[in-house]
Amino acid sequence: MGQNSPNLLWKPLWGIVFSGTVVTSCEACHDAFQTWSVTCTCQDGFVGDGVTCYDLEFCAKGSCCRQGYRWSSELGCVDVDECSLPDQPCSPPQVCENTPGSFNCLVPPEDDLRSSPGSDSRSVQFQCEGIRCPVGEDCISVGGSSLCADPCQHYSVLNDDWRSTTNNGAANGYHCDTSVNWQGWYRLFLGNTSVQMPERCVESYMCGTEFPLWLPLAHPQLGDGVVQRSVCGHYYYDCCYWRQTPIYVKACYGNYYVYKFVPSTRCNMAYCADVNTMVCSTCGVFDACVSDNETNWRCERKGESPELVCGRSLLKVGLPNVYLEAAGLDASSAHLADHRCSAHEDRNGTVWYQVERREGRCGNTLETNTTHAVYSNSLFVYPVDGRNDSRPLSFPFSCVYPLETESSLDMAIRPLPLSDHKVVRVGAKAKASMSLYRDSNYTQPYPAGQPVTLIAGSFLHVGVSVEESEAERFVVVLEDCYTTESPSPDSLPWTYMIQDRCPTNRTQVTVEESGSSLRARFSALLQGDYRYIFLHCSLSLCDQGSSSCIPVSPDVLLRLNNSLLGMGSLLHYSPDLHPNLQPSVTFKGTEILVLILLMNLCTTV
Repeated sequence: MGQNSPNLLWKPLWGIVFSGTVVTSCEACHDAFQTWSVTCTCQDGFVGDGVTCYDLEFCAKGSCCRQGYRWSSELGCVDVDECSLPDQPCSPPQVCENTPGSFNCLVPPEDDLRSSPGSDSRSVQFQCEGIRCPVGEDCISVGGSSLCADPCQHYSVLNDDWRSTTNNGAANGYHCDTSVNWQGWYRLFLGNTSVQMPERCVESYMCGTEFPLWLPLAHPQLGDGVVQRSVCGHYYYDCCYWRQTPIYVKACYGNYYVYKFVPSTRCNMAYCADVNTMVCSTCGVFDACVSDNETNWRCERKGESPELVCGRSLLKVGLPNVYLEAAGLDASSAHLADHRCSAHEDRNGTVWYQVERREGRCGNTLETNTTHAVYSNSLFVYPVDGRNDSRPLSFPFSCVYPLETESSLDMAIRPLPLSDHKVVRVGAKAKASMSLYRDSNYTQPYPAGQPVTLIAGSFLHVGVSVEESEAERFVVVLEDCYTTESPSPDSLPWTYMIQDRCPTNRTQVTVEESGSSLRARFSALLQGDYRYIFLHCSLSLCDQGSSSCIPVSPDVLLRLNNSLLGMGSLLHYSPDLHPNLQPSVTFKGTEILVLILLMNLCTTV
């Protein structure tokens, strides 16, 4: 922030004098030539330090100094120390820090819980409309109103390629930030890549200006909140010859910084964008962008990484408390892709979140190929003391499961030798038939062999019956029912309606009867956008004389493994039914032939 109006400046006298400010060139005294050494002082009727002079007569009227400065007839405009005034500008327990033309309200060290360990930064706390903003927020214009808001979420993009530390202003033209009307906070970009101000001395004439501006102190860390940083301008052999008015800086999640710039005190001065920090934009959420010499930067893993456990039924994500605290993240604010899924458990220094391994549960997505199934989700965690407009940090995760597996029968099979006179043969296969009914009464089947058109979204009412002479002994049990896209029951993929005697989705499939007689019935929601669908069922005959066949326990002696022969069930899309209806289906009923297998493995559920 400047101290005076340009029309109040006066060319100072130069030469060998007994008082004044020693500078290295006349250019510093607003003159056009230089010598080895020059001393500047103000002409009669003016006061100042020899570089900036004030008209005594004009300024005595009290119109020279800007806010934050007071008039002195001996020194000109001098800084007002607001922190020494009786009416303190900061509210306890804040600590007032005087700055040129202004002041900062700092969070006291014992209360600055958000500052990173080992950080020498002190958080600056702002006020907005008489309200103290939370640490890390500023009074920002949002939608035309001044609100306490996070500058990491409310900033303007400053994308000037000429600010690059590799751009020579002497060759490509000088730029100046003196007359820029800075409003709020800014994030630096070069092209489409986020960068930061250099933390090293930048050679004169670089950054598209004569006196490039850089930060002599390191950027703040996550959790430091908003801090103030001094700014230096390189001039000749002094990297910090020009000390620019300090600016505010904040570190943001995602390895970037935002700056609250102020106009430079003179031309030609401009803020630099360090081209070497472009690599920082490639760092992950668990990486820090670090440098050993402020010139060469790299991504480096910080602290512990999240843990991921891919269980048979649950996916579990664990975030170390150490990382959450260092990053200023609130573990209790976290949720999965479905914001309703936020349950967590703090165990042994790690906060755990879990989700059932099912597609759609808490926003889970499922992708498959011929060898693996991939379940994916994301965990979102918000900053501590975050407002509704704060953006969360995202932790995407995936669990990959192989689709191929092995199994062995965990019992020994002992063949029973046959007597010389005993004859064994395999009898005829039991005969089963499947019918499609018009409604849930299962009394009016559609004619067999004739196409039936149904609208997707309606229910299929399916009945199965088996011809068996031992009707009082055996009952039929629905083992698996599924659809395919071709008549063969072995063609993939299979879409199960009933699997292992249980509906795959109880809201869409209802088993009306199974394990109580030689007939079975179920209803299922008709869905999918296939042109043809074929329905198949695997059945088993259960000996109710030796066990309960209403699916309860694995004690049955006879198992019937059914495979469909013939056409199966045909679904056909009929676009001429009605142009506004969903795709419709056609069902053609056929018989099901059941193969009887003698096994001591009739599994019931």
